[in-house]
Amino acid sequence: MLEARRHIASSAIVAVLCLLSRPASPAVSPEPLVTYGDFEAGSSLPDNGWTWWSRTDHGSAAYSDKSKSGERSARLTHDGPRDWAFHNRARIDAAPDQEWRASAWVKCEDTDEIELAVVALAGGETLRWDIGSDSIGGTHDWTQLEAWAAVPQGCDQIYVRFIGSGDTSAWVDGVTLEQTERPARPRKPSVNGWAVAPVRERLGRSLVAVPAGDGAVYVGWRLLAGDPSDVAFNVYRAGGDGAATRLNTAPVSRTTDFVDTTADASTRPEYWIRRIEGTTEGPDSRHAVVDVAAHAGVDGAAYLAPPLDGDHTFQKAGIADLDSDGEYDYVLKQPNANVDPYVNYWEPSPGTYKLEAYKGDGTFLWRRDLGWSIEQGIWYSPYVVYDFDGDGRAEVAVKTGEGDPRDPDGRVQSGPEYLSILDGLTGDRSTRIAWPSREGYTGQSGYNYSSRNQLGVAFLDGKTPSLLVARGTYTLMKLTAYEFHGGALRELWTWTSREEGGLYRGQGAHFMHTADVDGDGRDEVILGSSVIDDNGQGLWSTGMGHPDHCYVGDIDTTRPGLEIYYGMETAQLRNGVSLVDARTGELIWGLDSRTRHVHNSGLCADLDAEHPGMECYSGERDEPGRWLHSARGELLADETAWDVGLSPRAVHWDADPQRELIHKGRIRDYDGDTDLGSIQGRQIAWADILGDWREEIVTTVAGELRIYTTTIPASDRRACLMQDRLYRADVAHLAMGYAQPPMSPYFGATAPEPGPEAPPVTP
Repeated sequence: MLEARRHIASSAIVAVLCLLSRPASPAVSPEPLVTYGDFEAGSSLPDNGWTWWSRTDHGSAAYSDKSKSGERSARLTHDGPRDWAFHNRARIDAAPDQEWRASAWVKCEDTDEIELAVVALAGGETLRWDIGSDSIGGTHDWTQLEAWAAVPQGCDQIYVRFIGSGDTSAWVDGVTLEQTERPARPRKPSVNGWAVAPVRERLGRSLVAVPAGDGAVYVGWRLLAGDPSDVAFNVYRAGGDGAATRLNTAPVSRTTDFVDTTADASTRPEYWIRRIEGTTEGPDSRHAVVDVAAHAGVDGAAYLAPPLDGDHTFQKAGIADLDSDGEYDYVLKQPNANVDPYVNYWEPSPGTYKLEAYKGDGTFLWRRDLGWSIEQGIWYSPYVVYDFDGDGRAEVAVKTGEGDPRDPDGRVQSGPEYLSILDGLTGDRSTRIAWPSREGYTGQSGYNYSSRNQLGVAFLDGKTPSLLVARGTYTLMKLTAYEFHGGALRELWTWTSREEGGLYRGQGAHFMHTADVDGDGRDEVILGSSVIDDNGQGLWSTGMGHPDHCYVGDIDTTRPGLEIYYGMETAQLRNGVSLVDARTGELIWGLDSRTRHVHNSGLCADLDAEHPGMECYSGERDEPGRWLHSARGELLADETAWDVGLSPRAVHWDADPQRELIHKGRIRDYDGDTDLGSIQGRQIAWADILGDWREEIVTTVAGELRIYTTTIPASDRRACLMQDRLYRADVAHLAMGYAQPPMSPYFGATAPEPGPEAPPVTP
């Protein structure tokens, strides 16, 4: 991941040169606690408690006769390429859970951005660079910035600073800091969507048949959440002569798979199943045909390979049922190219993105060019594929624009932006509405920050699928919720980080999660280190800043409710790797040492049966630090014993309840002793798409949509993972943002003992 906001990391600039005392723990401070915040006294700023710093020794801070009130203000100028800071040297005693309000009047001209922030200290060291902030940029007359800060655990002092980067021409006046309580805001109304009952995908059995080695064929199918506990199945095959043969002697009830060891390798056998209802068979399932001689994979990892309409690769895949046949189809975004908005990495897009849809059997449906108004990068081009109106056919929600609004250098910083809804079966546009605006993001850094766009799916009322539209990760964050019904979009609520004060500012992540974290049946929206309640109001924020990865699920199964695992990109004195309560944000455990930049996707999955719950893994970008923790926070391994890079993947592949690792193209057990096969191509998605409850691996290979599937016989059966709401949302979100494996339910340390097979049934 890319650190787009470079916080000033030198401890030298936080040397304590001046201390102010105050009465112990007052309910409300009697006066502002900033040294010479009105800039009226003294002959120089350094003599009166203020220090200027620039990473490249550019710029300065000096008194000016322009002021909001009184005779003087502080004039800040900077023309360097990097960051600067202007901080007050007063260190104010503070205690955890206190609330503080910092304010300042700022005037600016052609300024990239100037931010007012409250910094937290612990024993003289920086605990967090930002526990509350507000900012402005561009050209504005005197404007009041207001930063509400919540003092975190471990903090004993705070101070105020201004930061920015690039071109700056600004005046600062009337800086104050006071302990006070933020006024309560009226609660927003709850969402009441169009659905009367919870909307669920209508899934079929998704029969899959693939070579299993030595001439055998592996056949798998779905168990559905609505199936009775005693449901059983018969398995049939038709060979080259077309004659149907039942393969099982007794109905299959222990698992939902079958290995056919009698297949004729010279034919293309056709398979189907029939559900047994009492003593009577139901109708045929969808048939699956296998070419026994093809797609056996490398080292036993079998795959399907529907051809693409061209020899290109693709970057993302939306997985949903486009035609209401109960089987998953695919909406791909191609080519596999990515431009990052960060100034040091951005480059002009070499071409345009295309969305293209394929049925599950590989039939090409449609292609739509997103055009030059959408730059060729993940953050410019989010989309999700989901059945938002409940008709059984998924729609495509995608960010779109119009025409060719590129600047001479190739950036798109103007022109209309839309949330468009496309018919998933045809690609035709059903409707569109304005995307959250670029307003509030200024200068070159504003281009970077405003270009971070995401989409998501949530059940905000517990029954109706809602569409979430997000803008901003590192500074201002915006979020709007819609429902789509009757061909129209209806706004449910809108939210920005400004509503909540500074604690929510810049807390975003590279992947959106939605889950019912408070147990009320309604989904919340997890935007990195902050959580937005189902009604569009802030529920909580850790205030720790931007995580490079976060995972939401029942991670510690010994505790009630859900947890969130974080790996923090922003430098932390401690708890840069941590587990928090998803309902409250309270820390459960954390790494008790400094982290600089925890990087990439990390991992959270049940890997080790010896430890209950899910294991949590993270690593540093530029340092050797690696940490594998149990769900309870026990350090299981570090970089000396278990280094699988910064973005290992996990997938349910063999017959036990744990997930297996995918590392360097190989599928293996957690301990590395068992090698289960190899895959080719860049990994795009991991999901329970076909067959039984084990997961498929989608990769991109030139000209192919490659789908790897297990051929290891199961030892038990479980309902399709896609019927778990949290898991299904994670899979939907794989079409945008940085990819990470979806959070599956926790299945326990070992598989249950198999029950007796059902008695034979005569067809």
